[in-house]
Amino acid sequence: MNTISLNPTNFQKRYTSPSFGRKLREDEKPEYEKTMNEAFDYLGIKNRALIVHGSSFPSEVSDVTKSISKDYVSARVNGNNPFIGSPYMSKDFTDFVKMNGFNSIQLGPNGKLNKRDLSPYHASIFAKNELFLDYDSLKTDEYANILSEKDLNKIEYIKKKNHKNYDMADFDEAQSVSKIATREAYKNFKTKLNAGDPKAERLNNQFESFKAKNDYWLDKDSMFRLFSDIHGTDDFKKWDNELDQNIISKMDSGDEEAWIRYNQVKTKPGSKNKLEEYKFVQFLLDKQEKEDKEIREQDGMKYIGDLLVGYSFADEWANPSAFLKDWRVGAPDGGKNGGPQLWDIAVLNPNKLFNEDGSLGVSGQLVKQKIERTVDGTENIRVDNVMGLVDPFVYKSSAVREDGSIDWRDRNFLAYTGLDPDHNYPKIMHDILLPTLREHGINPHDVVWENLGSQSDTFKSVFYDGKYPDKDGDKTFDDEKFKGVTYSKGIKMENNGWYTYSFMSTHDNEPSAQMLNQDWIYNNEGWNPMYLAGYLVPPYNSEESKKSAKFCNKISKDKDERLDAKYAELMRGTPNIQVSFADFFGIDKTYNVAGQENKDNWKLRVNSNYEDTYHKSLETGDHHAMNMPKILSLAVNSKTGMKIIKKEMPENTAKAETEDLQARLKHWEEVLEEPEN
Repeated sequence: MNTISLNPTNFQKRYTSPSFGRKLREDEKPEYEKTMNEAFDYLGIKNRALIVHGSSFPSEVSDVTKSISKDYVSARVNGNNPFIGSPYMSKDFTDFVKMNGFNSIQLGPNGKLNKRDLSPYHASIFAKNELFLDYDSLKTDEYANILSEKDLNKIEYIKKKNHKNYDMADFDEAQSVSKIATREAYKNFKTKLNAGDPKAERLNNQFESFKAKNDYWLDKDSMFRLFSDIHGTDDFKKWDNELDQNIISKMDSGDEEAWIRYNQVKTKPGSKNKLEEYKFVQFLLDKQEKEDKEIREQDGMKYIGDLLVGYSFADEWANPSAFLKDWRVGAPDGGKNGGPQLWDIAVLNPNKLFNEDGSLGVSGQLVKQKIERTVDGTENIRVDNVMGLVDPFVYKSSAVREDGSIDWRDRNFLAYTGLDPDHNYPKIMHDILLPTLREHGINPHDVVWENLGSQSDTFKSVFYDGKYPDKDGDKTFDDEKFKGVTYSKGIKMENNGWYTYSFMSTHDNEPSAQMLNQDWIYNNEGWNPMYLAGYLVPPYNSEESKKSAKFCNKISKDKDERLDAKYAELMRGTPNIQVSFADFFGIDKTYNVAGQENKDNWKLRVNSNYEDTYHKSLETGDHHAMNMPKILSLAVNSKTGMKIIKKEMPENTAKAETEDLQARLKHWEEVLEEPEN
């Protein structure tokens, strides 16, 4: 490969041929990635996360048999589930993300979903989402070739063609494909194992090891699936007999009837095979997750796991003694008729978090296991609704009226209910979460602390002030004071403080481009053209003053240019950033309308030809995709200018420091906006 001189004159000579394809050539990609990383390094942005939940990853629609109509194609399953994305074995996509300067991807919770509930935030804390299984891996010797092309070719499907620049997951169809593929894989595995296939025997040894290591949750979890099939729902509170609802607690108390019933379900015809198949699929997912982690470690791409605040029905049913009866977690604002949000999430029993000797009680053990299961396949972690770990907003489920409202006397922050007399909940941070993170090599100050929404005094004391409630008086830990994320869309990021992470939009917000049609931004300080122009093009002399005024005029008249300026401001105000995939790819659709039931919630995903549609958006401007070189160039210019204004560096020295970098950023900005040949 030809090396490229860092001299800006030589660089521009090297890349001034009359015709570029906007889509980068393979030999251009390393230099492009190098430039993006140098820009981020100059700006001091350590962690750059693209928010893409696992189901939103792209997957190829391969082996298209024919077009049935202008909207639908007929195809056969090949390497992965065509109806949903997967974060495993997605190297092409993660390479594309990494090339654009991101060094991490923030996933959603990767747990198994509840039936008829697409929210990953109601998913299991232990069982993984079987829809994420990569079928290509199962064709290899490492997996004893338990799937073949012939097996997958049996699965023919009809799929709607991609939308303009996005796709939509179809969870029902994904489940159908998954059931066929996993059943075939397990059947082939058993056939090969019974025939003495050495590769199958090696795989079986790994399977047995997995079962032994995960027995603390796997056996009960697999049994829950049998019971939920019997009753047609995994909301066990709706099962038609009280014995099945409470069978674990009854067994723990020695109830003979409960033991007989449990074993009856476990040993009825077909149950053993179903249980083993379920455990085998969980083993495959665990194996793929760890192998993918090894690949990403070599590539320098990190995943941020999402520690959901709640627990699934399966988790609650299997661990009844860990939870309070009749109390659920919610949020004080944003619900129906201006009331609280009622999440229907179980509340850990605060009196069982710790034993008298300070060791972990059953509730505390469950918290630690949840954390460890989350970080097992990732390098960092996002703590969802961190207040729910310190002082959750709780309500009595029995007091909820039919219209979804609830009296104020039956809801409050936990600290004010009298349910936690020993103040055990605030100790979770210091005695469980932080030590567990450090055990796994995660610096708590790199964690994404999601602290948005109403906050109680107890939470503020623990989270921001590092206070630890002690019987002899509160203790203070200076190294355990944290800052959370900041939603930068409506504030000035200049001198705003160095938060852990900042973002314009997340998985719970509308894409930033939709703000351009909202009147409030045109009277907001953070979107003020004079502020943005002065910050991004600092007027440190008469020539720069003219440039700043010209830039101000441009972003005043062109709303798309103003959005780019706001993106550049994001790159200047914090050491860690998050960018939603909808913002990056210019998708004008919301992934999850927070607090609302919406038929399209959790379905939005990156389409299979994401690279082409991304570049097409940059060329045409039809969708506001992020031109990273352009945005970073503005941010670099801002930092350089501010160094000069603050007299941190002489003008000539400061400008020379970034001259080459700016030349390269400008070049790549123009390349990305050129039309295809």
